[in-house]
Amino acid sequence: TYSVTFANGFYQPPSVGITSYNMATGDYFSISSVTATGFQVAFSNSAGTAVSRQFTYNAVGYGKAS
Repeated sequence: TYSVTFANGFYQPPSVGITSYNMATGDYFSISSVTATGFQVAFSNSAGTAVSRQFTYNAVGYGKAS
């Protein structure tokens, strides 16, 4: 599981999109624990075993936390 912390927090939890790289057939990811300050993403293979993958993310939300 990868934990991502935003450089600047949001006023409310944002919508998060993931672009994954070097995925194999059957691989998938799940995004969890989205908060105003970050989120977690986990990658698994078709057998459900955790795997290491590269990714980028896009977070779109409202406002900046003070």
